[in-house]
Amino acid sequence: MKYVIIAFRSRNQTAKMYEIFRANGIPSTVISTPREVGVGCGLSLRFDEGYLRRAVEAATRHPLPSYVGFFSVLWNGRGFNVRRIA
Repeated sequence: MKYVIIAFRSRNQTAKMYEIFRANGIPSTVISTPREVGVGCGLSLRFDEGYLRRAVEAATRHPLPSYVGFFSVLWNGRGFNVRRIA
């Protein structure tokens, strides 16, 4: 299973970006951040990689100070493979 996340260092800013994504028609879900990302807050937004361009545009238009990055996440059955993509 492969998907994309946007990670933040703030739970409040994760929630704020969720609302921004929703207003821009980007379906997303709040999830626990995979440990491999190494972010303290523990929450990220998960979305389908088909929405990546729109998500990057929305995040660029509404920059938040605790932004960490976009990551491709692949569950391989034993753990997560995480790669920074933006």
